[in-house]
Amino acid sequence: MWLAPLFLLGLLGVGLPLWLHRFARRTDERRPFASLMLIEAGEVRRSRRQQLRYWLLLALRLALLILLVLALAGPQWPRKPSAGAQADARLHLLVLDTSLSMQREGVWAKAQQQAGVILDGLRGGDRVLLAAADHQVRVLQAAVFASDAGPLRASLRDLTPGQSRLDYGNLMGAAASLSEGSGQPVVLHVITDLQASGSPLHLADLQPPQGMTLDLIDAGREPAANQYIDAVQLSATAANTVDVTIGGDLPLGKPRELRLLVDGVERGRKLLEATHAAPYVEHFALGQIGEGEHRATAVLAGGDALAADDAGHQLLRRVEPRVLVVAASTSGDDAAYLRAALAALEGLRLRVEVIDTAALKRRALNDYAVVAVADAGQLDAAQSRSLQDYAAAGGGVLLTLGRHNVATVPVIGGRAAAVSGVTAASQAVRIAQVDDSHPALRQVGDWRALRFFRHVPVQIAEGTQVLLRLEGGDPLLLQQQPGRGRVLLLTSALDRDWNDLALHPQFVGFLAEATAWLAGERGRVESATVGGVFTRPLNAGAGVQVFAPDGRRAALLDSGSDELRLAPTQAGFYELRGGGRSQWLAVHIDPRESQLQRLADQRIDEWQQMATPAAQTGAVTATQVGWMPVWFWLLLLAAGLAFIEPLVANSHLSVKREHSA
Repeated sequence: MWLAPLFLLGLLGVGLPLWLHRFARRTDERRPFASLMLIEAGEVRRSRRQQLRYWLLLALRLALLILLVLALAGPQWPRKPSAGAQADARLHLLVLDTSLSMQREGVWAKAQQQAGVILDGLRGGDRVLLAAADHQVRVLQAAVFASDAGPLRASLRDLTPGQSRLDYGNLMGAAASLSEGSGQPVVLHVITDLQASGSPLHLADLQPPQGMTLDLIDAGREPAANQYIDAVQLSATAANTVDVTIGGDLPLGKPRELRLLVDGVERGRKLLEATHAAPYVEHFALGQIGEGEHRATAVLAGGDALAADDAGHQLLRRVEPRVLVVAASTSGDDAAYLRAALAALEGLRLRVEVIDTAALKRRALNDYAVVAVADAGQLDAAQSRSLQDYAAAGGGVLLTLGRHNVATVPVIGGRAAAVSGVTAASQAVRIAQVDDSHPALRQVGDWRALRFFRHVPVQIAEGTQVLLRLEGGDPLLLQQQPGRGRVLLLTSALDRDWNDLALHPQFVGFLAEATAWLAGERGRVESATVGGVFTRPLNAGAGVQVFAPDGRRAALLDSGSDELRLAPTQAGFYELRGGGRSQWLAVHIDPRESQLQRLADQRIDEWQQMATPAAQTGAVTATQVGWMPVWFWLLLLAAGLAFIEPLVANSHLSVKREHSA
């Protein structure tokens, strides 16, 4: 095996000494010469001795050149462990817990020390692999022989715990892949704090892979009290108030200070009561909170066993949802009914904007929580696709069908027939079926009292649910949830010639509940957990850059062009830039990592006893063969030849003088 095989091209240089020696050889050609009386006499050498010296010098020069080229190419010689070492050789999987709880003072230093003790105790035939485990298991250094563990020790020194969570059940499931194809008995060393919250519910999930010896190494210290920020949220009972919940080991035991920052500015500070028992909730009255999203961070002053969980993050969203009403005419009945009903809602303040269909192309739909379209048949193909993309990205869409005939229902799909109507009010169709479990239909009222004179029969598309059905079986209210969004379709127009819906109290209640439900995804505060996977649909062709709390660009998981997938590794606020604006994502620490209680000794013993060591085998597989570098010895030999070559050259080229008596 060669480290730099391209240097072997230097062997072509052996032709140079051959050419020089051929050029320097003497010939037997005779030439006339003047008197030799003034020429110093010399001994005529015997041709056989001269020839031997000539070939020896040539061989030395060729060997010197070849040795230099081979040394630069970096040859390595295969080596195997000794026969005695082969019989007891093992593969050691050295796995360090790098979850948040390992940041507790003194624990990580102890874990690194214990890992060093294991490395020092390995024998020549043993191999060792280094891995880190938290929400995933990462191989830091592939298996090497104990004598080649220098890079592994360097990786161990540079390793630090992160902020995610370790599940011991997931670790046992991943351990089998670490030793696959080793051909040796395997010992799994797990250096961890044996945190109780890291254990799965069922003991069977802790079963190590078949044939693997389990070595649990406790790096934890004596139990210590720890408190953490459990939740930061807008109060459900008091306006413009933020509630901060403290979790962990309560009472606190000693006074601790709690600060609240909003958008990086401190908005309150309180000294917590040392004797306050769980649940501990502090209220911060902030006064008027501006409309929009606000980054709130609660910080608990130091003083417990784990400082990394003493900050909690949340987005506070205070919005008056914007609703866009689209109608053929801004002064028509349907537009007037929608505007009046939405403005009269109680408990939900909306900002309603009414436009005609032509103006829809000039609106950025993402600025609205809900888009209501009266008589969706007036939409062209491009407008329908725009609403589809808006809904898939999390928007809410309310559609009605009316006078404009369509073959395919806009936005949600499905076939539409010609308008079906009655000739007299006495023949009006009533509602026969109500799905009153739906949030939009929970208000009090007799739905069957409503009369419908006209409607558009619709053949529903796949993935569409019927919420209201008329007598005769035709659907009246349809629901579809594309992507993260929500769509409601009413197959009758908001017009007195079509129904008497606007004359009944259900109308305003229905619009209130329907709008709140449609805007729910838009109004939901997005958050994620360190180590979890956050997914968000994207509009086709939309580019998004994600920046972590430390300002560096975050790596995204592989996904399609229509989806954003992120596995956060830091707690705090991630910034999502795209579409000409920035959005924020609050990332929390998993509260289970803040619970520092140790596994019960009985559970640890049961786990340890579940391992089934493999039978010993003395066979050395191909993966056990190591490589020994030999370039140093080649350079040493070349240095010796470089010393000998001038001596031989001087002897070959010197003239032996004749001495007078």
